[in-house]
Amino acid sequence: MWRNWGAAQEADISIAPTAKRREWRAVKTLAFSMGLCILAFGVVGIIAPSGLVWVAQQAVTSGAFYVIGAVRAALGLVLISVASASRAPMALRVLGWVILVVGITTVLMGLLAIEQAGSILKWWMQQGSGIARLTCLPVMALGGFVAWACAPDRRKA
Repeated sequence: MWRNWGAAQEADISIAPTAKRREWRAVKTLAFSMGLCILAFGVVGIIAPSGLVWVAQQAVTSGAFYVIGAVRAALGLVLISVASASRAPMALRVLGWVILVVGITTVLMGLLAIEQAGSILKWWMQQGSGIARLTCLPVMALGGFVAWACAPDRRKA
């Protein structure tokens, strides 16, 4: 079923009128930009882990968890929607679903288990800058992959 759905979307993109193609390009560009932002966040975390710790300290509130969860869910939905037009459609679709579930889980954590989430963040902050830098490696990999998969097509000169 999923294969047919993806193929139908790809066929829809290939024969779509120019307005539809512009819409797909806009969503693909949005996903590319999100990937670059994630990559930049990881780079900043490696260069200045104290900044990452400061962000974590600010995020130990229910409101912050709601915002972070909403952003994650939105990213997941964008990745799912742009997957068929990307360089790695299946991987991006799976990644989008995983990120969507993580976003929903983040919101639920802010709603039901903020004390436990705060304890986990406090433990992570006490581990030192080496662990903070290590944490940024998968963040950079995620951002780099999303940016690569959703990069705009090269135009012929």
